[in-house]
Amino acid sequence: MIRYLYDPANAVTALGLVFATTAIYFALIGHFELAICFSLWALLADDADGMIAKYSRNRSALTAQIGGAFDNLADLVYACIFPSVLILSFNAFSGPALLAALCLVLSGALRLAYFSTFGLDEDGFGRGLPLNNDVFVLAILFAADHYLRIRHLGVALIGAAFVLSGLHLASFRFPGTGTKLRLTNLTLVVAGSIALLTSELAS
Repeated sequence: MIRYLYDPANAVTALGLVFATTAIYFALIGHFELAICFSLWALLADDADGMIAKYSRNRSALTAQIGGAFDNLADLVYACIFPSVLILSFNAFSGPALLAALCLVLSGALRLAYFSTFGLDEDGFGRGLPLNNDVFVLAILFAADHYLRIRHLGVALIGAAFVLSGLHLASFRFPGTGTKLRLTNLTLVVAGSIALLTSELAS
């Protein structure tokens, strides 16, 4: 089984899982900005593994099938379970935070199951808001809090979770692939990492 990690794309997926698990660890011990940075790097790994898989030569169908399932599990961890853990931890594991986390996990799992079944349209669009946007929302909220001091950030996080849960299950079309989308993700990851690491070092 371990031999499937020798595949370059699957190895990058594994690295993303390492980043995602580290993000959960830092969220649990209260280093929220650093946690979001690791989740952003997991997002980059998620972008990279798809590109590597696409251009890998002599990749067997079985390796590709296992890689697809592996990638879906990694997506669930960094873009769904991690945001839920962060919201719970930041709100001291309150009842409303638990409800928000449950909505986020259920909507995220259902969206991944839908995507695994139907995939993208022929023009590269999918349905609903992709899960990786949850990480961007967290990065924006925490970066804004550092500079603007958002009142009741915990409440804002819970509210954002409910809104994102609805958007994940919506039927609007959203670009799911392409160079522009990857460049946008890269730009947001770099900008978010710089802002959040600055905040972490200043605290």
